[in-house]
Amino acid sequence: MGATKSSGIGCYASRGIYLFCVLASATGRNVYFVLAAWVATDVSKSASALAILLALGSAAELLTSNVGGVLVDRFDRRFVCIACDLSRLILIFSTGIGLMFGDPLSVLCLSWTIFAFIDRTYSTALQAIIPDIVRPKNLTSFNSASYIAMQAGNLIAAIVTGYSLTAIGMNLTSILPGAFFGLSLLGLLALLGRQPPSRSRSDLQAKSIRRMDLLPTTFVVHPLKTIAVMYALTYAMGMLVSVLGAAYVTRELKGSALEFGYLEAGWALGSIAGCSTLLLRRARSRRQSILFQAALAGIVLLGFPVFQSFLSALVQLVLLGFCYNVTRILIDVRVQSTVSIDMLGRARSQIHTICVSIGLLAYGIIGTIGDAIPPSGIFGLFGALMVTVALFFHFNMDRGAPVESRCV
Repeated sequence: MGATKSSGIGCYASRGIYLFCVLASATGRNVYFVLAAWVATDVSKSASALAILLALGSAAELLTSNVGGVLVDRFDRRFVCIACDLSRLILIFSTGIGLMFGDPLSVLCLSWTIFAFIDRTYSTALQAIIPDIVRPKNLTSFNSASYIAMQAGNLIAAIVTGYSLTAIGMNLTSILPGAFFGLSLLGLLALLGRQPPSRSRSDLQAKSIRRMDLLPTTFVVHPLKTIAVMYALTYAMGMLVSVLGAAYVTRELKGSALEFGYLEAGWALGSIAGCSTLLLRRARSRRQSILFQAALAGIVLLGFPVFQSFLSALVQLVLLGFCYNVTRILIDVRVQSTVSIDMLGRARSQIHTICVSIGLLAYGIIGTIGDAIPPSGIFGLFGALMVTVALFFHFNMDRGAPVESRCV
């Protein structure tokens, strides 16, 4: 009885430390993103520059995502996360020095490209730890709690970075992400002392890495292909908001870095609200939920060309954050409950490969026409596409099949 109670307390402690790592890492990541987005847009006075910057990161993710997935499945996922945090710390401080003495755009392009691979590997490894510390029946609620911690970090980062850019400028703000990555590293070291290695790693380490596992091609689980394509649409919506958010504030709202930070905070607040709804109840129909979220996000995007004010933009960002994260949670739970723990890293990386491919297409379009069409116009066009695709899936999927199979 005493051993069982001690094990339960240790499990709760591991979950608490895990959520702390999610919070710290998300804060550091979003501080870096808000900084990069604002500096790239402000220095170049163009939406295309940010699109090119993020496209470089997406290209790096596309080419290396499966490599990270294999590393996650082959080695202890806690050590992979620790190595990534150390790498991010070195990179962030190098970036800060580069911004002081070099061309900001060139420094950011190089830094963001390297950061994309490191951060994606970290995120895949951290998410793959969840089945080791959570029972299957609690996956939905814990994933929701994890996303709340992530979005709380995004909210903190948006507010802190907006004030920091206004008060002390980009040079000192550039070292801020490193402080949060350092906190994440401390949390992982604490988790290392509490959580035993996953039971699944010993057999896998003895196997060689196949060349095919490293390529962004085949899926390890066939049913995940359709759900990955559905996720890609929502992912692309998030990428558009990321790329065009700063340009929308500067070109159409005539706003400042502080207002851009508030809009990022609105996205985070909506995301927290979406995660909270899944904590309160289980989604009755995942398929209907995902399609509804996609259609709702499309309708909200259609409103950008119509409503041109900071308040309306803030409300719209809250709603988009809500839709985006509800969809991500439903899909993450599906992957964790479907895929063997030995293959979680590769499966999640391969889903991300599809998402990044769609994101790269969006970046290419923005890089080509980003200065010819106002950001609100691009939001509206993509919103119409989202509504159309959601309606297509709704009316054309086989309604005679069970809901769960129609979902994936």
